[in-house]
Amino acid sequence: MLIRFILVLTFAMATAFGASAQTRAGVFTDYTELRTALDSALTKADITSALRRFDAGVTSEGQTIDVQRQFDKLFPDGLPNTALVRRETYGGGISRELLVYWNGTKYLWASVLIHDRGKEVVAIEFSVNTDYDTIAGEF
Repeated sequence: MLIRFILVLTFAMATAFGASAQTRAGVFTDYTELRTALDSALTKADITSALRRFDAGVTSEGQTIDVQRQFDKLFPDGLPNTALVRRETYGGGISRELLVYWNGTKYLWASVLIHDRGKEVVAIEFSVNTDYDTIAGEF
């Protein structure tokens, strides 16, 4: 049985003027860049990379190390499979996605609240959990 694991991050986006989308946590040039960053990290069960790319300083380095250790125990072979399970569009460029990453019978569910602002895409909220009901409850 998988140990239940939850990580919920709410982002306080950096507002540094002059910074490019590539240098601000949670800000991407487009949706493709967001998904590439997320999929690249989570298929390798590399939550540290996901936190660094999506987190705006909410999580301490010590917490990040602890979370990565949990991921290493839960998903030692990574999560090579991924699928978009649900996408809801709310208007004003806001949407939420439910994604699943898996290997065998081990699953990781991810939810991302996204704001497409035309010139950039912002990941407003990001959460992962091994329990489907916890993540699905965000929809």
